[in-house]
Amino acid sequence: MVDRLLERRSSALQHGKDLAHTALSSAYPGWSRRRGAGRVGAGVRRPTIRDVAKLSGVSVATVSYVLNGKESQTISEETKRRVAAAVSDLGYVRNPVGTALRRGHSNVVLVVLDPTFVGDVSERWNGAVVGALSNLGYTVVTHTLLQEAEAVKVVAALQPVGVALFAFVTVRTCEEMRAAGVRHVFGFPAAEGDPEAADRPWERAIGRAQVAHLVERGCERVRYAFPEPSSRRVVAEHRLQGVREECERRGMPQPEVFTLPLDRQQAVTALSALGRAPGSAICAADDRHGLAVLAAAADLGWRVPSDVAVIGAEDTVEGRLALPPLTTARLVDADRLKGVRVWLEAELNGHRTPLGRTIWESAASAEVVVRRST
Repeated sequence: MVDRLLERRSSALQHGKDLAHTALSSAYPGWSRRRGAGRVGAGVRRPTIRDVAKLSGVSVATVSYVLNGKESQTISEETKRRVAAAVSDLGYVRNPVGTALRRGHSNVVLVVLDPTFVGDVSERWNGAVVGALSNLGYTVVTHTLLQEAEAVKVVAALQPVGVALFAFVTVRTCEEMRAAGVRHVFGFPAAEGDPEAADRPWERAIGRAQVAHLVERGCERVRYAFPEPSSRRVVAEHRLQGVREECERRGMPQPEVFTLPLDRQQAVTALSALGRAPGSAICAADDRHGLAVLAAAADLGWRVPSDVAVIGAEDTVEGRLALPPLTTARLVDADRLKGVRVWLEAELNGHRTPLGRTIWESAASAEVVVRRST
């Protein structure tokens, strides 16, 4: 008797599916039982959540609960399998525009990045942020900040639920982002004046670490290789400030600053004009300028590090491959990466947490990777 009841139930379910298939065949020309046959193509209507509900034999609300992964609802595994099968058969994809309209915002988090963030440490930091947001279920869009007005346009177009600022923008830009409907704008503090003048404690930390290492190596005088005008000058200026702070703290002469072009012959000319100075070393604004110093020193017949010690910054692959391998200063990222997910989740839920301040303060921690150029 049980077998007969199960047969009747199975027959009824199959009859319901057949009716749904018939209805869907009318709605989707050429649709068949073949998996994925209902996928959207030319001349085919986009499947909706109602179609998924009809094919799986459940309500629209149930489909929504399953797709959103709401565990609080009592939904059987069989129902979940039926919904998943219907989604696969139809090739159903949720319409992000419709979802955004219902919610009043999208599920997107816009990550705004400073264009000066380069090097392995910055890449690991960016990867940690994007990975954490993705694991939290958000769609992540990254935008490299070049103009604040453009960033506001991106916000208006995406309607993100949150904007994570890893670049300095003005207070006005933050207000415009919130006015565009963004619920959570967080990250770097808004600048009252010129964003380029905003404090970058991590850059100053790199400059201080460079000087501290050179002093350990017996250097008594520091020369600073400063870049030609470019978007990277703001980074060099803050690193130079750190160099000056450390020299003053140690009672050393202030650094001799010279402009170093990223052209081999011009770099030779710049270095030749300095001349050799016993007990001196060159701090480069970054590894690229450190490599330029190494190239110019080789052309001049100067031995590194016996004639001149050289230290770069950012720990790039090119610096590791140089001859001699370039000693470099970089940020310590281990502490900063801890707690990133917890901090992001709290911010996007509207909760302020001390973690943000902790991460910000730990950014001002640098270390030196010692190689043969010092």
